[in-house]
Parts: sequence; C-alpha cells; structure tokens
Amino acid sequence: MDKKSRTSLAGNLQPVSKTKFHEQIVEQVQALIEKGRLKQGDQLPAERELASIFKVSRHSVREAIRVLEQQRVLKSRPGSGTFIIIEDEPSVVESLANAILQEKNALEEIFQFRELLEPQIAGLAARNADTEDIRILENILEKQQKEVDDIQASKVLDEKFHLALARATGNSVLLQVVELFGHILLKSRHESSGSLHRNQLSVKGHKKILDAIKKKDPTAAGNLMAGHLQAIRDLVISSSPIKMIRKNQNDNRK
Repeated sequence: MDKKSRTSLAGNLQPVSKTKFHEQIVEQVQALIEKGRLKQGDQLPAERELASIFKVSRHSVREAIRVLEQQRVLKSRPGSGTFIIIEDEPSVVESLANAILQEKNALEEIFQFRELLEPQIAGLAARNADTEDIRILENILEKQQKEVDDIQASKVLDEKFHLALARATGNSVLLQVVELFGHILLKSRHESSGSLHRNQLSVKGHKKILDAIKKKDPTAAGNLMAGHLQAIRDLVISSSPIKMIRKNQNDNRK
C-alpha cells in the first residue's frame, strides 16, 4: 500500500471509545474489508501509527491484530509488516459472518435473560418504591434527557436507571443478581447505545416505566419494561452487520 493509499486508509479509521478498545479496532477493520476498502495484499500502517490513529495504546493494537490473525484476516510478517490475506474471499467473509453471528446469538441470550428478570424487577419496584427511590429515578431520567446526545453519558445513565430500579424493589437478592451479572447485561446496552435514536428510545421507555411506578401499578410497569426491552432488542438485531455480510455472500454466489 503506497503513501497515498495509507493516508486514505487513515481517513477511514476513527478514534475508539469502548472499554475494550481492541474490539472496536477489529470491528473497524472488518467493516473496511466488507466495504472493499481493504483488499488482499494491502498493508496496514505500522503499529505505532495505528495506535495514534485510534488514540489507544500499542497493546490494544497488538491485541486487535492478534484477534484478526486468528480470524485469518491478517498476517504479520516479521520485518515486513501486517497484511490483509483474503486468499479465499468467500471463506473469509464466511469467517466474519460466523464471528458476528456468534456475537448476535450471545446478545439474543442476554436479552432473553433480561426479559425474564427485568419486567419482574419493574413490577416489584412499582409495589415497593418509596419517595426516595422515585426521586433517584426521576433524577437519573432528567439527566438522561439532558445528555441524550452524549453516547458515553447515555450508556452510564442507562445502567444507573436499571440498577436504581433493582434497588427500588427492596429485594437484596434481586439487587445482588443485577450487580453480579452487571458486566454481562452491560454488553446488550453498549452494543445498542451508539445512536441518538437508541438514546431517545431509552428515555421514552424509562419515562413510561417510571410513570407506572409512581402510580403503583406493577402490571403496567412489568408490561412496559417487557415492551421496552423488545424494542431495544429489535433495534440491536436489525442493526447487526450480519445482514450485509449474508447479502455479500449471496451476491458472490451469483
């Protein structure tokens, strides 16, 4: 890849912001391959340059390269650099598709877990929430409305709202369950908290749930939480790149 091509590539890469930085680097490289901007034989910029582009440590870059090598997408050649190795394009696309499909299946399982647990939490919160619980939920929701354009702040506030609901149940076991599995539940939130539409959807759903809790209506609160989770699930699954990959596979077979 010549200097001009490298400059063009750098323009297509963006600084990353996720907690696991290497995962977003992997996603961006995969996306460039899917769109044809990275092809067989192209050389990636040096590790130091990639770290500067993504604004992460060189360790994160190395971890991303390791993952992509395991997916048979990249090949590091000592003394030469790191290259795209799409020797059999359909098989590479299939490999990417399988990786994303596994991720989607994992997300679906997380949503199934949330749909079993969180409507019950909302219903119990409607029964047991006291004045202080409602004040805390109102405060979080108000901040959500103000920070709806801030992706990172919205993720944090979304998590705080659901945790506050668990506290509002007055059930210490439920609260411990939510805290214990918090890192898993966060995955479904972080995967879908990357757009203004998602954040607006979250605020709208939370407002309806909180209104039901204020009215001491457990049935409505539970049903509204179930509907809220279904709406978020639909958004996450429909935005998955798996559809694009499958389309490319079908096009290649024609």
